[in-house]
Amino acid sequence: MSFARAPVDAPYALQEDHVIEHRVLEAAVANRGRAREQALATRALGWAWRQGVALALLLALVCAGRARAQSSAQAPGEQLEVYLMTMGPGDQVWERFGHNAVGIRNRKTGADVVYNWGVFDFRQTDFLPRFLRGEMRYSVEAYDARAVIAFYRDINRSVSVQELALTPAQRVALKEFVEWNALEANKHYRYDYFVDNCSTRARDALDKALGGVLRRQFAGSGSGRSFRDEARRLADADVLYTGIDIGLGAPSDREMTRHEALFIPMRLQEALREVQVPDSNGGTRPLVASERELFRAARPAELSAPENHQGRYALIGLALTCGLALAARFSPRAERVAAAAWCGLAGLFGMLLVLLWGFTQHTWAYQNMNLLYFNPLWWGLAWVVWRRGALGPRARAFVGVVAGLALLGVVLGLLRTPQHSEQVALLVAWPHAWVLARRWRAK
Repeated sequence: MSFARAPVDAPYALQEDHVIEHRVLEAAVANRGRAREQALATRALGWAWRQGVALALLLALVCAGRARAQSSAQAPGEQLEVYLMTMGPGDQVWERFGHNAVGIRNRKTGADVVYNWGVFDFRQTDFLPRFLRGEMRYSVEAYDARAVIAFYRDINRSVSVQELALTPAQRVALKEFVEWNALEANKHYRYDYFVDNCSTRARDALDKALGGVLRRQFAGSGSGRSFRDEARRLADADVLYTGIDIGLGAPSDREMTRHEALFIPMRLQEALREVQVPDSNGGTRPLVASERELFRAARPAELSAPENHQGRYALIGLALTCGLALAARFSPRAERVAAAAWCGLAGLFGMLLVLLWGFTQHTWAYQNMNLLYFNPLWWGLAWVVWRRGALGPRARAFVGVVAGLALLGVVLGLLRTPQHSEQVALLVAWPHAWVLARRWRAK
């Protein structure tokens, strides 16, 4: 029976086999589809990973750039370097006391500029009148550092630089100040030998940026030297030395504070080596971060203290007296000429001292005790000396007044009270005494 039904059921069996094959095919296709989807998903995941990493790197770079920008905005002076340039003494009168300038170097732009407060011009139409009145006009100018170094090397003057450890904010403040100061409307100032010169201007510019550190450290202590001492030390023994000693009055003999002593550029250079400033860790560090000598001049070393030339001046005075005595031995006329010339010279110096004290702003020449033996009365004495014969009562009284003033001046000078002009006193004592004594005894 089973065989009889076989032909009848065959189509259904074939249909079932077809269904099975179709289902197997569908399964295979589905498996391939899932595999393809998995591959696509894997590739998509890999692409997304790579894009994510790239995006993360990009964000990191952007953040780093912003951080650097923020850091740069917080410390705009990081690219600046500040230094003090000091130049040694030179040959000219105005070069004897050295020089200095403040330098600012920009590492980013390569600019290297020094600000020099010692600029004056002989060609100014009013230079001589201003000089005579004590109203000299100086100014600050900005120069290329390399050109400045080359200039001082060419005239055989030493050059050294001190790199200063200022904070970025202090460097910016200093740069802004010196640039403002160098503007045409602000650049000029009335020069003073001792209290307002190139070095005091550089000192005060640095001190302004440092918040007054230099004044606090040095203004309260004495230097052990006077303004006259420093002028003598750097002028040394020559005509300039003698002129300074005659022209300076009693105000120049008070002791300077260490802060005032910084009017000498080399003293400022020395003082900066002692200064300590706060560091970022709450401690202190030296203000001078480094120091370099760029050029050493071939000239004698600077004296550390003024030399005592009293013996030299006394010998010069004796030599002048011997010259007057030799003229007297030659002839009476020669004696009168020599004595009158000496009196005229003393009167000329005296008139200059009167003008300096009474009619100018050269305040360091005020209260000058040298007027006791250098004064215009010596012009009158020249006329008395030139006349022949014995002195009348009035002439004798006049000679006595001149002699008394000179004696008082010599005594005060030798005692260094109130003015330290002992060397000038030794220079004039013997010639004055000889002229006055000869005329007093003349018949």
